[in-house]
Amino acid sequence: MQYLGGKSKIRFEVAGLINKHIVGRNYFEPFVGGGWVLQEVVAGKRFASDFNKALITLYQELQKGWIPPEFLSEEDYQILKKKQDPEDPLTAFAGFGCSFAGKWFGGYARSAGKDCYAGTTARSLLKQLPKIVDVKFNSASYDTYQPKGMLIYCDPPYANTTGYTGTGRFDSELFWEVMREWSKHNTVLVSEYVSPEDFKCVLEVGSQMGMTKAGGRPVATEKVFVHEAFKI
Repeated sequence: MQYLGGKSKIRFEVAGLINKHIVGRNYFEPFVGGGWVLQEVVAGKRFASDFNKALITLYQELQKGWIPPEFLSEEDYQILKKKQDPEDPLTAFAGFGCSFAGKWFGGYARSAGKDCYAGTTARSLLKQLPKIVDVKFNSASYDTYQPKGMLIYCDPPYANTTGYTGTGRFDSELFWEVMREWSKHNTVLVSEYVSPEDFKCVLEVGSQMGMTKAGGRPVATEKVFVHEAFKI
């Protein structure tokens, strides 16, 4: 499923780093988003969370057998946008999967035929399902968790970029403080463009961004960081 800031294009590189160091431990993603990295991680037990309750409802209902639609009209999109019922899997399906650039209800993406956004999203989710069917999903703010002995991958809203779900400004300073605390008892990997000085970069991957108004597709350097105290 398309998702603003998703890691579909670099998931194999990031998951490869995770799988190299996860032996014998459980896995946790507190910002699961589109689940692209999650689906490639091999671990004993996998846990995933997101502050967006509607997104978690979507994954949970897929695990129960819910089949997403091949088409969603603009009228239905607007109804779902107005209601934004977190207990309805169609809310996140429309909010991300049928929205321009995967931005939370960022505008109905008009399309038709094989390129229909709803159909493409439905097929993507059903293809992903076998890879995440055993994942334990939960919805909560990342800073409410107190994980121990896990490998954790965080893909938070990047500093000074568009937020994912319309929940306001993301507190990056608080986030890094929580990462320092988690790093005392876990292996914590963080995707960002930049980090505080006490975190070091362990992976750099070029990722092609969306089309600009000028018609080009710039390449951004995605980075993964760990706390300096961790030997990786």
